[in-house]
Amino acid sequence: MSKKELFKALLVKAVKVLVVLFALFSISWLINILPFARALPFFTDKLPVSVFLNAVISLLALMAFVGFGSESKALLDGLLERLAEAGELFLHIVKIIALLFAYYAFQEAVFPFIRNFEWVYQSLFLVFTMFFLAKAGLQVYHASEEISKFLLSLFEPYKRSEIL
Repeated sequence: MSKKELFKALLVKAVKVLVVLFALFSISWLINILPFARALPFFTDKLPVSVFLNAVISLLALMAFVGFGSESKALLDGLLERLAEAGELFLHIVKIIALLFAYYAFQEAVFPFIRNFEWVYQSLFLVFTMFFLAKAGLQVYHASEEISKFLLSLFEPYKRSEIL
């Protein structure tokens, strides 16, 4: 596959996930403006139906976003062949962004049930975020020589035509 075809396939996947995320967040917004969804409890008074439905929609959005990252991995490896395992690095970054989103998305649904133990929720997200940050950092360290060669080649004007 040529780089142009790889880029086009990546662009199609990116637009697809943006459309899916827009649809899911539009549904979530509509649920939030419904007055009866906020007042109606879901199994218990601690959890309104709107909060539960927003948590489910957030989970679907996370699945779509991480799915995009895993589908794009091979395309990015083909596009950025100078960077060893660029797709894997991208997937780690996607997972970090997904964890940051999930932290805020599920707080309202989880905190009423774990009063005085919010630190467990926060610690869990901290551990997973640090894990993926460490994996991404180690991967950049592993590819640092290739990255350095690429950056230095940008400063050599007579080789500019080879890079582009």
